[in-house]
Amino acid sequence: CPTYMECQNSPLRITYYYLSFQSNIVIPAQIFRIGPAPAYSGDNVIVTITQGNEENYFSTRKLNAYTGAVFLQRQVQDPRDFLITVEMKLWRQGKFTTFQARIYVFITANLL
Repeated sequence: CPTYMECQNSPLRITYYYLSFQSNIVIPAQIFRIGPAPAYSGDNVIVTITQGNEENYFSTRKLNAYTGAVFLQRQVQDPRDFLITVEMKLWRQGKFTTFQARIYVFITANLL
């Protein structure tokens, strides 16, 4: 990294997930969980969606001090694809570490 701050603010790990659901999924639906492994006493996480949620189909919730979740909060009527970026900031022993998940969500037609 050209500067120390640029390195310090970069994610420690970036992962990719592919999820597929039918358009009739019951809302709200928990579709993804994120947390450190292993988790330690004193850990605290902040989970946010940083990209791909311009129409507010998704939301995040903190489940406990070390686990956050992403929810589909609005019904998707027609088949549609989303790419959302979820960021988890882990507060551990006095410093933040950032993790990022890129989630591809595919909503398919209701086959019933």
